[in-house]
Amino acid sequence: MKKIITLFTICISSLSIFAQPDSLLKKFKYRIDNYRAITLNGSGGSQYSQADLPADTRKNNGASGSLSGGYYFTKSTNEIQLTINTNLTGNLYRSTSKDKTNSNTSKNFSSGAVFSILNRWFYKKIFTELGADISGNFYSSKDINQTYPAAAKGNNTTYYTTVFMGIGKGRLENVTDMQNALWLYKELVNVQRLSGTLSASDLIELGQSITKGNNTRVLDARKRTQFLLTAVDNYLQQKGLISKTDITYFSNLNDILFYAYNNSRFAGTEKFIRFTPAAIGTGNNQFQPNGTDKSKHNFNTQTALLSVGYKKYNPSSLTHQNNYGVALNFSYTNADLNDRYFTNNIITSEIKGNTIIKKAGGNIFYEHAIYPNTRTNINFNLQADLGYQDADNRNFYTASYLSCTVNYFISYHTRLTAGVGASYQKNAYNITNYVELLPDSFQLYANAGIQISL
Repeated sequence: MKKIITLFTICISSLSIFAQPDSLLKKFKYRIDNYRAITLNGSGGSQYSQADLPADTRKNNGASGSLSGGYYFTKSTNEIQLTINTNLTGNLYRSTSKDKTNSNTSKNFSSGAVFSILNRWFYKKIFTELGADISGNFYSSKDINQTYPAAAKGNNTTYYTTVFMGIGKGRLENVTDMQNALWLYKELVNVQRLSGTLSASDLIELGQSITKGNNTRVLDARKRTQFLLTAVDNYLQQKGLISKTDITYFSNLNDILFYAYNNSRFAGTEKFIRFTPAAIGTGNNQFQPNGTDKSKHNFNTQTALLSVGYKKYNPSSLTHQNNYGVALNFSYTNADLNDRYFTNNIITSEIKGNTIIKKAGGNIFYEHAIYPNTRTNINFNLQADLGYQDADNRNFYTASYLSCTVNYFISYHTRLTAGVGASYQKNAYNITNYVELLPDSFQLYANAGIQISL
């Protein structure tokens, strides 16, 4: 009888907790003093093949190698939100193909660098922000064929630089750890492993213990698993809330902490004014194997965007999330094109172009996410852009997107994924290697698949 009364009390308490889980998600504060991570990756490979044809024998061999390194830093206190991310990559590939009449050697090299930083300073509910995204890529190729007197060579360089400056009111908090704390509490109630109930403040502390475990750097992955399990278990043990520490308890702990399918989930409201200047460039040089002809393509774009907007991320319950927002956007784009063609270093033709695009419009978005459990996610998303642009012709532009995606848990190694959607655009410009007015389009799509990890 005592066990029945205890179980009944726990169930009633859990109902009172989960009747207002949105308030706990909204109250959670994601706080990290500092977290750093370094990644290093290196790989290499080679291949050889031989094909015996009736009149010839063809041989192919190749080798490749890649090296990359990255650094990540994050900090989230009451006064500062800071994120730094940088990465360097390098790839090299060489291949040779031979037969009786010809031999061809190809060499490719590529490298890239990415650096991003965003810092927000908070004073009460007001924030100021400053950040930048900088990236660059370089690719070169060289093909040597014995039937031509010179090598065919080419190189491509791209760069992207954006600066973020803004001021606003409010704050968006990452509540994914709090979500997992609520799921863990619910599971422990279901398997009857709690000796008491957790108050709202206890549950928030449980979420904070998960945050601490996730953001403490432990180099050995096995030790990190032990550290996170120990950190959360210690909190529950110190509170005297666990009635029985058996395999059922630890399997639920392990399942929530390591096998939850976690898309980042946020809570909060943000009003902002943001100014974003950017510079984007592409350079492409091609040298023909005849040794006399070459071409140079350069495309550079400068943009400036001013946005005034409002965003709200609302966890209406543990299983439902509603996000929506609206913004007014004013942008200016200046794009310069310069194509030159040479023979014996003398320009034979040149194409120059300059396009200026001015836009004034609005953007709205709405997203509804459903989390039926820790492993399955259903997402509905709607976005729409509408405005007036002054380009080659003065036209209104519009673009809208509607989608639904499902990521369904079948087993720890198998997932079912599916998606349907529709998109529409009118008077949209594509600005990559040149300025292009895209044709008006309406598209429908659907897909489904199974992801299997062995």
